[in-house]
Amino acid sequence: MTEEQRKQNNAQRLTECNPAFRKKVAAVLCDLEGHGWKPRIQEAWRSPTRQKQLLVDGFTKVGWGMHNAATEDGKPDSLAVDILDDDQPNHESTRFLLMLAASAKAHGCITGIDWGLAQEDRDTIRSAIASRDFEAKVEVGWDPCHVQIGGISVQEARNGARP
Repeated sequence: MTEEQRKQNNAQRLTECNPAFRKKVAAVLCDLEGHGWKPRIQEAWRSPTRQKQLLVDGFTKVGWGMHNAATEDGKPDSLAVDILDDDQPNHESTRFLLMLAASAKAHGCITGIDWGLAQEDRDTIRSAIASRDFEAKVEVGWDPCHVQIGGISVQEARNGARP
């Protein structure tokens, strides 16, 4: 993907996000770009049909998630995005993932970097983020590129809660 295509892609994907969440994601993208990364929003809003297929295929563990949030009239209002390193979209470095998690946290979001890990591994990740040790050797969870709004549970979002 060219740099212009990446930027156009990100701009389009941001339109699929809830306005308050969109601002947070834009700030995360800016942070990462400021550190020399080329972050790409791989996916923002997902239709219920796509979410079900991803569940069947084993790429998600939920039938409804933050990617599926929509307005009352059915328009995309995603509360989650998947952000990849455009230079290594099939294998993000641990450094990128830790920086993504740190930036997301700074902007009131969470990532899946520690999902499915033992508490000791989760604590190691949290310590690395807190100390900004982006070179730390850590295990990463099952969805490290996933970024979602913090402070709202999936059930609350499904019931209409928004930032």
